[in-house]
Amino acid sequence: MRDCILHLADLHLGATPDDRLDEPSRSRLLRARERVLRSLAEWIAREESRVGLVVIAGDLFDRHDPAPNVVAEVRAALTEVAHLVPVVTVPGNHDEYSYAQCVFRQGGWPGILVTTSEPQLVWKGEIGDRPCAIVSAAYQAGRVTPGQKLCLPSRKEILGDDAAGVLVGLFHATLADHFPEEFIKNERCFWLSHQEAAERGYDYLALGHFHTQREWRIDRCLAHYPGPPLGARIGDPGSGQLSLLRLGKGDVILNRHPAGPLVGCAWSVFDVDVQPGDLPQDIVERIVLRCHETANGGRFVILTVARLKGNTVHADLAEEVQRELAARETPCVVVVEGLEQIIPPDIQALAAEESLVGYFVRLWEQWQTQEDVATAEAAPVLYEGLLALGWHREKKGGG
Repeated sequence: MRDCILHLADLHLGATPDDRLDEPSRSRLLRARERVLRSLAEWIAREESRVGLVVIAGDLFDRHDPAPNVVAEVRAALTEVAHLVPVVTVPGNHDEYSYAQCVFRQGGWPGILVTTSEPQLVWKGEIGDRPCAIVSAAYQAGRVTPGQKLCLPSRKEILGDDAAGVLVGLFHATLADHFPEEFIKNERCFWLSHQEAAERGYDYLALGHFHTQREWRIDRCLAHYPGPPLGARIGDPGSGQLSLLRLGKGDVILNRHPAGPLVGCAWSVFDVDVQPGDLPQDIVERIVLRCHETANGGRFVILTVARLKGNTVHADLAEEVQRELAARETPCVVVVEGLEQIIPPDIQALAAEESLVGYFVRLWEQWQTQEDVATAEAAPVLYEGLLALGWHREKKGGG
């Protein structure tokens, strides 16, 4: 039974893949992203698929005027989907409908294209055996002010007295209830009150604009940002999942489906905490172990990224780690995010200080000598203590 809604948003098709990837990885990522909708069309066409409706909550494209080849691929794929199930697309702020050259103004868009700037009913039908209605609007500069509040029609206006019906709001918007005010001001998208949507009888808010999966529930109303299934950049890798809303007999249920096996590519981005006493080979071993844990037997391409965070005394730690991983033929991109280099301390000078730092260093030397602790084991203790006492901050400030 096709009793699910596939909720997509923020695919940003046409975005340039991250240039920190090697060329083979960039090519694989680009091809997977170019084919993402075609891959989903093939999945939806399967007999076992439960998708009965597809909604796209904005920023399908990275620009309002994407390259012709990107547009052709998307149109062909969505045409396939629209032959199988209804498709409703709302423009976002990157592919905004306001532009005269907007891709969505080229005519003959597959499925239902939302162009109204005021929330109204854009689709009504059945998903599984339940009535379902979609209310939507598209931000348009000149007709809508940045951060304009959406005033939603009520459940009764759309579904009447049908208690079994499912009411969905489809918007590229910021939820005012769950984000600071500065996220809303001057944003080229709507702002929306989750509380008001719940009070007006909505069952689900299919949202786009934020690229990490987030969800909240107020009474019967579930609000969800799905994030893109496959992002273009290390800092924006996407959720790696597909959001499927199942319309059972009771409340709507949100299920997540792994996207990697379907689109042929997935990110694995993880943090590596670095301590000053860590040697490059220590970091390499941890990364290699993590890569082995995420290996999938070649079923689809994994773009592995290790983000180094913390403190180090090695000036070229990331470069050294990257070279060693390459020598081991371990495909992984090493990036620095919050990694700070510190100058190795002059232990004798510190021990001579009449300060809390000096007192700690003298105790550390005494402990190392009495317990006969190897330097490699004692160094992390020294650095941990110095950092806790603020020694590095004092050195940076000239104190």
